[in-house]
Amino acid sequence: MRIFNDPMKHTVLISLTLAVTLVACWYALSLRGTPSKEDSGAELTLYCAAGLQQPISQITRSYTENTGRAVNIIYNGSGALLSQIKLGSGDLYLPANSAYIDDAQESQLITECIPVALLTAIIAVHKDNKDIQSLEDLTKPGIRISFADKTAAIGRFARAQLIEHGAYAALKKNIIVTKPTVSNIIEDVALGSADATIAWRALASNHPQLRIIEVPLFTQTPQTTAIAILKKSDHPTAARDLANYISSAEVAREILQNYGIELPEMPNSTVADE
Repeated sequence: MRIFNDPMKHTVLISLTLAVTLVACWYALSLRGTPSKEDSGAELTLYCAAGLQQPISQITRSYTENTGRAVNIIYNGSGALLSQIKLGSGDLYLPANSAYIDDAQESQLITECIPVALLTAIIAVHKDNKDIQSLEDLTKPGIRISFADKTAAIGRFARAQLIEHGAYAALKKNIIVTKPTVSNIIEDVALGSADATIAWRALASNHPQLRIIEVPLFTQTPQTTAIAILKKSDHPTAARDLANYISSAEVAREILQNYGIELPEMPNSTVADE
């Protein structure tokens, strides 16, 4: 007996929500400008989701090489970063799920946002594991699941989807540990400390010890990753310049794609000049 509801009935609403998010973020591109002389030597602080550490570290190194402007990056779970932003200073926020952008907007912490990527959730198991082939297999007795904490974007998203479709209660009994970031749960499975996890496809597919399992419930609901400029930024023009570089520069988009990260379609007029 299947325990999961049909996800198709939610597709139209999800697509509309995604479209609204993308339009709202792309509108911010019309506000972009050239960093002022006062901003030319400014060091920027970027709060970035831990799961995006590898591509973003490469992109910001390229940005520094091209502009001479240093970027200090703080990595953590998306929710934990939002709490840090409320207490500290900084210039940009890049969570792994646009739901956190909505939270930041509600808290009046950001001025604008720009779409960067699309992330899709999957099941990740060790490459030698043949017992798990579907979402329902995660409910079998004895399966050990490492699950992301609610403060991590993947944890928040996966819980919400599973609860909405009636799957979380059956799966929850097999969760043996929760971790603060997607990188932590992927490592648990790779090391054999857990049998499975739900992670972002782009991250798990780059790990040689893992096998990924596509889940219709998740593939139909890719999540938008957007970068936001913080209202408290002392260098908003320079921050916008970095945001545009991460989202639009050819080298940045190439790096993201090399990590298996999907990119949202962008109008030709929004691509940053190289």
